[in-house]
Amino acid sequence: MVGLERALTTRFVIRIGGLDGLLNRLKKFLPIPFLLLLFVTSTLPGFASAPSQERGDAFEPVPCTTFKISSDEFECGYISVPEFHVQPQGNQLRLAVAILPSPNFSPTRDAFVVAQGGPGGSTLDTFANFFQQPYYPAIETLRAERDIVLYDQRGTLYAQPALTCPEELQNTFDTIEKNIPPEESLRLSEQAALACRERLVRQGIHLAAFNSFENARDIDTVRRALGYEKFDFYGVSYGTLLALQGLRASPEIFRSVILDAVVPAQTNPNSAIAQSQHRAFEQLFNACAADAECNRAYPNLKQVFYAQVDALNQTPARVSLTDKETGATYNAVINGDDFINLLFQLIYNTELVPALPHVIYAAREGQYTLIQAVYPILLFDRTFASGMYYSVMCAEDADFTPEELTLDGVDPHIAQVQTRDTTAFLQLCEKWNVPQLGARADEPVQAKVPTLVMSGEFDPITPPSFGKAAAETLTPGYVLEFPAYGHGALTSGNCANQIIAAFVKNPERAPNAQCIREDATRIHFITPSDTILSDGIGELHLAMLQGKLAFFMLPIVAIVLLLSVWLIAPLAWLIRRSQHRPSEPHFLARLAPWFAALASILAFIFFVAIFVLLVLAALQNENTIGFIVGAPRAWLAFYMLPLLFGVCASVFTFAIVSAWQRKNWGIARRVYYSILAAAAVALAAWFVWSDLLFAFVS
Repeated sequence: MVGLERALTTRFVIRIGGLDGLLNRLKKFLPIPFLLLLFVTSTLPGFASAPSQERGDAFEPVPCTTFKISSDEFECGYISVPEFHVQPQGNQLRLAVAILPSPNFSPTRDAFVVAQGGPGGSTLDTFANFFQQPYYPAIETLRAERDIVLYDQRGTLYAQPALTCPEELQNTFDTIEKNIPPEESLRLSEQAALACRERLVRQGIHLAAFNSFENARDIDTVRRALGYEKFDFYGVSYGTLLALQGLRASPEIFRSVILDAVVPAQTNPNSAIAQSQHRAFEQLFNACAADAECNRAYPNLKQVFYAQVDALNQTPARVSLTDKETGATYNAVINGDDFINLLFQLIYNTELVPALPHVIYAAREGQYTLIQAVYPILLFDRTFASGMYYSVMCAEDADFTPEELTLDGVDPHIAQVQTRDTTAFLQLCEKWNVPQLGARADEPVQAKVPTLVMSGEFDPITPPSFGKAAAETLTPGYVLEFPAYGHGALTSGNCANQIIAAFVKNPERAPNAQCIREDATRIHFITPSDTILSDGIGELHLAMLQGKLAFFMLPIVAIVLLLSVWLIAPLAWLIRRSQHRPSEPHFLARLAPWFAALASILAFIFFVAIFVLLVLAALQNENTIGFIVGAPRAWLAFYMLPLLFGVCASVFTFAIVSAWQRKNWGIARRVYYSILAAAAVALAAWFVWSDLLFAFVS
């Protein structure tokens, strides 16, 4: 289950699927191109909503805006489920559901159902954006035949009650700027978690109701409430364990199952966390060493990483992190152990993996551009239900001791951090005080339902061996490994989705895995050979992608002023011509308007071209992570424009100074061009301040 939730405040939180939705969170975090994607999708023919399935009495329709879903394609509502299924008439919980109907007016009577990981992650928050936009063509193929059902499991964000813990976020705000010893940090983390528990219990919430057995029984209730015959059930990370427990409880309701980043019931990922993390790090280091360009740019990556860990433990870094929700910026402390945990979290995501060698080397130079962009998404997350997480984990996977951690061959840096954090987690579970599910929760799940098992080679928490273990008792079970993927294949590339769509169409047939060998076998690391690595470029791209208008106010004003020369200069020329005035004798006075016009065009082309290139890259589903650290070398010519603008601005400004000295033109004309010169100088200074004037030489 697993990924340390956060390095700075809740280190002991071991979490399956901590970053399952990071790709989609990034796409919400970088909205401009993806809003255009949404517009394109909404205009595609054939995607008008089909008539909705007949729903049962347990389904209560609500506006999709209740779940922050703005698309009118979805049908949304709540489904009531028993708090304890042995007491069907007892207290009820409400699960949030969003259905994306098939555009086919005669879809199949089964639905493709998605379950997020965590435990405690929100399916709706993570996947609603993903399924309504055509990131991958195979998703459209899947939806063409069946409805897609997303639901927030009991205790998660949009369910009622939601076991979120704002006390932990407050602890983050209170400690993020402090250099606190690990033991004190863990004590404060436990204190925040227990404060959350106390509040939930005080509200009348029975934490014992939030475990995988009760959660799995909800699946059939959801099916009956929505009126489907069977489910094609997709689970990622903890969602795979939920699927397996669902197979154990009600195998007849599943037409097919897709397990993505697998947590086998018989394997406790907590006791293997150190080894899983070490394996993934070694995979990264070895992959870079085996890649000629990566090894040339980032030699001895392993040694550099652990040397940086030691250096940060000796002298922690200060990194500016902004909470997008409030706009508040924090001068966060990141020490060496935090850096280990951060790399552990980042390697979850397939799109981030190519940038990680650069991240390590950049940190050595005191540069944290990508971390500044990505880390706040994790650090200030308000969607994760920690109370659900603790209740599930403490009931099912806290039945071991720190001495049972698998540490053979694990790097001492990792072993030390994981031993300390796991000990703290187990101590918290003793105080969380929920009933244990017992040995049955740890028995292998046996079922005769077609099951597709997918694993990523870089997955730091649910390694491929977990998928193979789960598949041993599933018939038929098809096991696939994606060499270039991290944690979760669905959001990692169209190859996985082609396989999923084909499998769901015919689950009895072994899927064709040719695309794995063709396009998912190699990590294309970000290196200086194909990328202009520049903090200035990365910050420019990030500001564009985030739609930060304030960042561009000075350039916008300066360019508008400079573009006015295209109207004013011709008008002035026509007036002089009509009045038969002689031309200015000094060549600088004659050239000044031309340099002003050229400068305005260079600046205008630069900003528009970069924005268009970013949008096109997004529409082509390119990896946007590289744009946060630089630009493709194919864009080199565009990044020479700021320097050319600077040259034009300098010549133009010199011409205006000369015009005043020589008293060329009239006063009004000199004042006007002086304003343009001031705009040009200001924009040139902005380029210097933004590290863009010579960014192309990086």
